[in-house]
Amino acid sequence: MSQPLIEARRVWYTYRSDSYVLRDVSLSIEPGKILMIFGRSGAGKTTLLKILKGILKPTRGDVLYMGLPLSSTETAKTAFRSVGYIPQGFGVVSNMTVLENVLVGALARVPVLHSIIGSFPEEEVKKAESLIRQMSLAEYRDVKVSQLSGGQRQRVSIARALMQDPKIILADEFVSQLDPITATEVLDIFRRLADERGISTVITTHDIHLASRYSDEIVVLRRGAISYVGRSVETTVEEIVRAM
Repeated sequence: MSQPLIEARRVWYTYRSDSYVLRDVSLSIEPGKILMIFGRSGAGKTTLLKILKGILKPTRGDVLYMGLPLSSTETAKTAFRSVGYIPQGFGVVSNMTVLENVLVGALARVPVLHSIIGSFPEEEVKKAESLIRQMSLAEYRDVKVSQLSGGQRQRVSIARALMQDPKIILADEFVSQLDPITATEVLDIFRRLADERGISTVITTHDIHLASRYSDEIVVLRRGAISYVGRSVETTVEEIVRAM
C-alpha cells in the first residue's frame, strides 16, 4: 500500500465550545483514488474538506500531508500548492473570462506583481489554454463565466484546480446542482484524471447512485462521525442510506 496523500487522524472540530461538528474522524486518501463522502446536510462534509485543505485547523487530532503534519508551516505551504480545492458554487469569478479564471490557479507560483497587473508569464497562459482545450472550452476562452452553463462552470473550476499541478483535488458538493447527464460527464473527467494521471479526488455529494460507478471508496458521515467506510464495489445504495 502506498503512502496516503492526506490522512486525518482522530480529528475533532467545533465552531462553538458546546457542539462538535466533527467527532473522532479518521480517514486516508491514497494516490490515484476517488473517495466519495456522503452525509445529510449538517453532517460535517464541508468542514472536513476545509480541514483536509488546511483552511481550518482541527480542534483536536492531526492531519498529515505526505506523512508530515499539516500544522507545520512548510508542510502547509507544500499542501497549499499541491491540494486543489473546489468549494460549493465552484469558486469561479463570474465577471472574469474563462482564461482569467483558470490563470487564478497559477497564483501560488506567479509573483505577486504579475497577478496584480494581470500580466502572467507566457508559459502559464499556454498551460491555461491547453487545460481549457482539454475541458472542451476552447471557444469560450474569452467569454465571461457568467455566460456559461453550470456544467461549463464546473469545467472551468477543474481547469483552474489543475493549473496548480495538484496531487489531489477536494470538490465540495460538486455535482449536486447538475442534471444527471452533465454530472456523469464531469465525473468522467475525474475518473480519467485518477486513472491516467494519478490525481486523487475527494468529492462530497448527495447523489448516492453515482458511488459505485465513479468512486473507489465510500465514507458516510452522520452527525459529524464516520458511520460507514467501504469499497464502492462492495457497497449497496441501501447500505449508504442506512448509514446516513
